[in-house]
Formats: sequence, structure tokens, C-alpha cells
Amino acid sequence: MSIVLETQRLILRPLAAEDFEAHALMMADPAVASFLTADRKPQSRSAEWRGYATLLGHWTMRGFGFFSVFERATGAWVGRVGPWMPEGWPGLEAGWAVARPYWGKAYAAEAAVAAVRWIFIERPDLTRIISLIHPANANSQAVARKIGETKTGETYSYAPWLDLDIWAAPRDEWLQRFGRG
Repeated sequence: MSIVLETQRLILRPLAAEDFEAHALMMADPAVASFLTADRKPQSRSAEWRGYATLLGHWTMRGFGFFSVFERATGAWVGRVGPWMPEGWPGLEAGWAVARPYWGKAYAAEAAVAAVRWIFIERPDLTRIISLIHPANANSQAVARKIGETKTGETYSYAPWLDLDIWAAPRDEWLQRFGRG
């Protein structure tokens, strides 16, 4: 795919097979996996292969999906960010996952703004963006606030034992705040 999004510090392009190794390492990190997997455990390489295949297939089935995020200065793979809406999801989600060496640099918010702007331009029918966030994930709650989302009071049952908070931003308010680029 030839989609490339650029920010001041980052380059985003659709996930690709060659990004699997970096993604698998990220998902094997207990600190990262604790808020991204239903069982809150690191993913084995084989489990992550299946999960990554799902992420790649999302682009084919929906025409959009997660982007790989790279540091502009070094070319290093930072994580994944992007619009995501698997079957049964409560809405179009702005999702993010950043490898631990890049935490604290505000990369998730910077990349998420670029990805949300892109999907709002590509899909003018969308009325809002959501993020599903574990109630204990203070870092992702901070990212949600930075990208203009607020906690709605709604939850989504990700698993019988795990309800996630729904954060959201209406399209018009979001575009007014962050612009069309």
C-alpha cells in the first residue's frame, strides 16, 4: 500500500509482513501486553503470528487498519497506531500500542492524531472515533485526552471477565480541534 502519513517526528505506513518481528517483540513484553490482551499476558510468537495476521487482514476487509510507526530521525519501529473495527466492535476505534523503549515520548498521541485525521478524511460518514481502554491504564487514558477523547461512561465487554471503558470524540469537534491537516 502506498499510504504514508508523516508528522514532525514520525512516519506511519500500513502494517506489513516485515514488521512482524518488532511487533512480536513488543507483544512479548509483559508491560505492553498487560493492557492489550484479554488475559493480560505476553503473547507467544505463534499466538502473535495469528494476531498479526488478523491485523494485516483488517486492511483487506475494511480498507483501513493499523499503521506501523517509525521514528523519523532513526527509522526505528516504535509501535502500531490506527483505526480498527473488527466485527462486533462498538465503533471505529483509534488504537495504539508503543514498544516500551519509546514510552514517555508522546509518540502514541502524535501518531494517533495523524491516523484519526486520515480516517476522518477517508470516511466522511464516520460520526465519532472511540478508544477502548482498560480502567487501570492511566497512560492510555492520558493519550485519549491528548487526542480529544473523553470517557463516555459506557463500557464494552471485551471478554466475560474484562470490561473496557469507551472513550470517544465526535468527528466535528475533533476536526475543529485538530484540523484537516
